[in-house]
Amino acid sequence: MKIIIHRGAEDTGGNCIELVSGKSRILLDYGAPVGELTPEETILDISGLYDDKVSHPILGLLISHTHLSHYGALLAKPINPGIKVFMTEIMEDMTRINAKMPKKYTPLSSNIHYFRKGHKFILGRFVITPFLMDHTAAESFAFLIEADGKRLIYTGDFRAHGNKAAAFKQFLAANMGPVDALITEGTQAELEKGPTEQEVMEHLEPMVKEQPGAVYFMCPGQDIALLTSLATLAKNTRRYLVVDGYTVLVLERLKALAFKQGVDLKIPSLETEYLRIVRNAATQRIYQLSEYAETFRRMRTKLFGWDWVNDNLRKLIVPVRANSQFWVDEQIKDFGGAAFVYSEWESYDDEPGMRDTLRWFKARKMTNIPIPSSGHAYFSTIRKLVENKKPRYIIPINTDEPEKFTLTFGKRAKVLKNGEEFDLD
Repeated sequence: MKIIIHRGAEDTGGNCIELVSGKSRILLDYGAPVGELTPEETILDISGLYDDKVSHPILGLLISHTHLSHYGALLAKPINPGIKVFMTEIMEDMTRINAKMPKKYTPLSSNIHYFRKGHKFILGRFVITPFLMDHTAAESFAFLIEADGKRLIYTGDFRAHGNKAAAFKQFLAANMGPVDALITEGTQAELEKGPTEQEVMEHLEPMVKEQPGAVYFMCPGQDIALLTSLATLAKNTRRYLVVDGYTVLVLERLKALAFKQGVDLKIPSLETEYLRIVRNAATQRIYQLSEYAETFRRMRTKLFGWDWVNDNLRKLIVPVRANSQFWVDEQIKDFGGAAFVYSEWESYDDEPGMRDTLRWFKARKMTNIPIPSSGHAYFSTIRKLVENKKPRYIIPINTDEPEKFTLTFGKRAKVLKNGEEFDLD
């Protein structure tokens, strides 16, 4: 089996990894790099990805989760329609919602195929088993990939301290046999260990109770784990959780699709008593999308105008994401007693514009509350994974700390460059 990391070996975003076995080729993720880039800067020149005149075509593209750094390049330019794109039904829905938010957008590939956790599927010579992982996305998966008598694990993005910590325990408990290579993210490998998300929220709760004004939380648009924690925080502090139509649509679709699969997700929804929806541009965009007309109709009883928002600022918890500063600056009249909560450990690179939003809120005259929160694995978790699976080789990606892997794992750590080929002999 041959491994080629086209992007992600020397970057902290934009994953794209190719695996080759004989004439069979597959890709793992096709993410957009960090930063404001043109479509031309986002796409990769990989044989067969956009053209079909190749002797060995790409059989499939596996998407690990719905953060732009792992699937975003799919929206830059339509890929070869013959390539099967594998994701879950929930991931497809989340991706299509994101794709339709801009008024001009590239449609997602129509050649979508679903996978399910724990269910093996075959692509050419590859046998693939998906495993649910703990991460901030609606769903996030690792893959065990077998070919040529070799076994490789690709972690995608993961952690062990969030609301799906049990998924990581199940991943460790799975008997995978001898593992030849572990391709693991190391986004925050500089953090040896840290608190759980629940511990962070428990520490934060008394501060929110004492805050005399609105509390703004930095929260990427599909950070379902944090939105769920904020709903609990709103309930415990007798505040309202104020979101926009996009966020509600994501939550409603996720809940409905999970229920269809027999899972009752405990996430905020239109049934949540203390949830309110603001009439901003994102809410207006949902109104314009006819395919979501029924969901928008059900939103109406939760829609509140800006007069209500300004009259109730001291009772509000407001998640903010990329570009939220524009509607906050235009509509919010009073920042007295307000607080801004953000992670001191997150880079906020996944959504274009998030860093600008972070800087804007930090510069306002309100109390800044940094918290030790991370959507990625602490290095102690990576150690635990390596000790458990005992791979012959550890290949770090998405990290600024490659030397930590070599210092810790010695010659087993293979630090590659983008485009470099590595043969699992």
